[in-house]
Amino acid sequence: MRPQRQDKRKRVTAGSLAAILLLMGAMSSCESSPQVITEHKETAIGAGVGGASGAVIGGLAGGTEGAIIGGLVGALAGGAIGNYIERQDKDRSTAASATGYQASQGNVVRVDNVEASPSTVRSGDTVNLTSTYTILTPNNQTMAVQETREVRHDGALVANTTVNTRRANGTFTSTVPITLPSTAQSGTYDVTTTVAMGDRISRSMTTFTVQ
Repeated sequence: MRPQRQDKRKRVTAGSLAAILLLMGAMSSCESSPQVITEHKETAIGAGVGGASGAVIGGLAGGTEGAIIGGLVGALAGGAIGNYIERQDKDRSTAASATGYQASQGNVVRVDNVEASPSTVRSGDTVNLTSTYTILTPNNQTMAVQETREVRHDGALVANTTVNTRRANGTFTSTVPITLPSTAQSGTYDVTTTVAMGDRISRSMTTFTVQ
């Protein structure tokens, strides 16, 4: 194995571990019954795989139907996308109570929080793109959900990842770690997270800075 490739795998593994610890650290503030943290190792892919058109890489366990689609281009080409990590924070009853949900509202999807952690990194470091969102339906159906994370630098799209999954009702947190290439350009990177469930869409933005 070439030293460079081995080093990249170590960085991706470290990024995934950091994301798991990030999720575990937040568990103490959750209001629901026990959560399960799942790391989908099948999704580790290299930057630029699939390019602008995207490509399906590996498969996800549990309720996730597909894999991470998309890759890193432009200012982030040469980096790597780590393992997809997820947990359920609240069951339907707790999430409905917390949001004041009524069945008359129909299907509801809401992005509650997005975060890039750490918010300031250097080239070669790993940034974890984390989103927390709630989905609720009148009849408590399991629904098809699509998570999309778009990263832009100076207005140019440099990362575009999509995960398709099926969710029960409740509140969920998921993370995609991105290991930046050594050539990553300095500046502010804008991250837009979109969660779609049928014709219901919610999105939120955050940023991280490369020094």
